Amino acid sequence: MAVQAVVTATRLRIKYLGDIVNEKQTFITKTYSNINPHVDDQDIYDVFEIISDLQTKTVYSVSKSADTELMEA
Repeated sequence: MAVQAVVTATRLRIKYLGDIVNEKQTFITKTYSNINPHVDDQDIYDVFEIISDLQTKTVYSVSKSADTELMEA
């Protein structure tokens, strides 16, 4: 039995450097949901660059996460 993975949801997550509290670095995470699962990674990254240019905080990391549904093929 073959299984096929179908992407059902995609999110862009940007992690910013926050303040230092009790000598520990804090982070601020902003998640953008409902991204079309068929959009290219480069297009998502281009949107990230536009969003990050509008922010005052320093970007620590950027990631894309996707939910997949497994189905019998």
